[in-house]
Amino acid sequence: MSATDRDAGRAVVHEAQLTLINAKWHLCQDRALIRLRARPGLACAPLFPEHPVIQVVAYDGVLLGRARLHREGTTARWIATGAPTAHAIGSYRTLRAAARALARAAGVPHLARRVRCLDGATEQGVREG
Repeated sequence: MSATDRDAGRAVVHEAQLTLINAKWHLCQDRALIRLRARPGLACAPLFPEHPVIQVVAYDGVLLGRARLHREGTTARWIATGAPTAHAIGSYRTLRAAARALARAAGVPHLARRVRCLDGATEQGVREG
């Protein structure tokens, strides 16, 4: 087997791995949205239930985007990324603030002030009620 064949084989394996990761991401997001459809209004749920650092944010069960907890030193911020582009729209001190920013960016009425976080979603490691 030549070096070119090995490189081509590695590229195929790498592409397959990326495809699997992407499929798992979408499956987990769909599961989170199913849980969120049961909650009217602005709500969030963990993308991966065992790791609440990425939250799916929806309004009346419709995907608005995601919020990701980013820690740098002693500072923790929630990075809001809108759907479907996944471009960051801002950095926020709380998960609820990031969810409200996603709602504003999506044109959701300002009446949606209350954010329901499911499955023990956290604010910088502290369980929300």
